[in-house]
Amino acid sequence: MDEKSNICLKSELDLFSNLPTQLVIDSSSFVQIHPLASLSDSVPFEFYISLNGEHYLDLAHSILYLQIKILKKNNSVIGDNGHVAPLSYILNTLWSEFSVFLNDKQIANQSNYSYQSFYKSLLFTSKSSQDSFLSSALFHKDTASEHDNVSTTSANKGSTPENPFVKLLNWLI
Repeated sequence: MDEKSNICLKSELDLFSNLPTQLVIDSSSFVQIHPLASLSDSVPFEFYISLNGEHYLDLAHSILYLQIKILKKNNSVIGDNGHVAPLSYILNTLWSEFSVFLNDKQIANQSNYSYQSFYKSLLFTSKSSQDSFLSSALFHKDTASEHDNVSTTSANKGSTPENPFVKLLNWLI
C-alpha cells in the first residue's frame, strides 16, 4: 500500500456518514424527436438533436421507441393461423449500419452492426445475463443447427409456440 494514499471504506460498510446530496441536475425531461425523413426502404433513419449549452443530453438514458408491423411479403396482413416468430435480438438486428455524429463529426461507425451486436451478446455475456437482462431486448438462443427450422413443430426452442416472445407476437397480431 502506498503511504500517500487515503484510507477508504467500502460503501456497504460505511454506515455512519451522511449520504451526499446531488446538486448538479436541477430538472430532467423527456423530449420526443422524430426522424428527419419519412420512412422507406431506401432512406436511413436520421435524427437531429439540437441542444444549446445549458442542457445536457444523457445518452445512457435515451430511448428509441419503435412500433413494428409485421406483414407478409405481398404486404397483406398475417391471418389467425399464421405462425410468426421474432428474430433473436430483433431491435439490434434491424440495423445494418450504425453511425453517430457530434457537431458534424463522426464519432462512432459500425458497419455490420446487426452481426456485431448479436455475436457480442452471444459470446461475451453470461447465461444469466442472456436469460434476464438481454431478454428485455428480445434476445433468445435458437437450438443448435435448428435455426432455419421455424415450423410450429420444430425442435428449435426459439420459434416454438412455447417461447414467450412467439406467444406475445402471435397474440398481438
